[in-house]
Amino acid sequence: MEKLNNIKAIFIDIDGTLTNSKREVTTVTKEAIKRIINMGIKVVICSGRGNKYVENKAREANTSQYIITSNGAQIYNFKEREALYEKGINKDTLKNVIEFINKNEIGCILNCPTIRYSNKYLKRMMDPEELKFNNFDEINDKVFLQLVVETNSYNSMKVVIEYINKYKDIHVLNISRNYIKGITTDNKYYIDVNNVDVNKGNAITKFLNIFNISKDDALCFGDHINDTDMFYACKYKIAMENANDELKRIATYVTLKNDENGVAYFLNNYII
Repeated sequence: MEKLNNIKAIFIDIDGTLTNSKREVTTVTKEAIKRIINMGIKVVICSGRGNKYVENKAREANTSQYIITSNGAQIYNFKEREALYEKGINKDTLKNVIEFINKNEIGCILNCPTIRYSNKYLKRMMDPEELKFNNFDEINDKVFLQLVVETNSYNSMKVVIEYINKYKDIHVLNISRNYIKGITTDNKYYIDVNNVDVNKGNAITKFLNIFNISKDDALCFGDHINDTDMFYACKYKIAMENANDELKRIATYVTLKNDENGVAYFLNNYII
């Protein structure tokens, strides 16, 4: 592959892509991204995670001030504390889903624009930025960008997915690898639920339009199923060696694994 001299925007997933298995952004990756930023290229983290976590990783990795969070439900400028775009979940639908989840004693997280809420059934230590809620009506004045459901039970997750699929205005956008493979595990299964019009690809397209950047000048890195739409929104699609087979099939290039500094390797060899 020849060097790419036209790139103006680069979009990078976090887990399994930007970070290694220890969830670290390595020094090699930080230095490569810093050089890319100095070239005038926008480097944007594009993740299924919530606002605060993504902002922290963006600052750690020396990326641009723009982040795409909650699988594309939000484009946020964290330096100016300004949302460039938000697309929330219908509250009536969400209330029904939350009531179903609570009835079945299943854990969940609600990503709002700048804060997260979790219910009492979430079976893990609460992140510092999260607040607890008991009843949806307590917090229904908020904008809800994403619902994350977590459980250690494969069958419980299957029931939740079947229930969510009854609604036409939301969709399951991301599913844990263990659930997809049907693997029984003591670790949690998770799904991300968003407005049906939300995905990483749509958010990237909106970002490119805002900054008047052509799709032909955009590049992205990813590894999991929720990165598929992101790949179709950029001309250059870089899959990690640890990515699923679908992403590798449609990728422009397959770089090294996330534990081998795959993002930095590609940037150093084909952009810088």
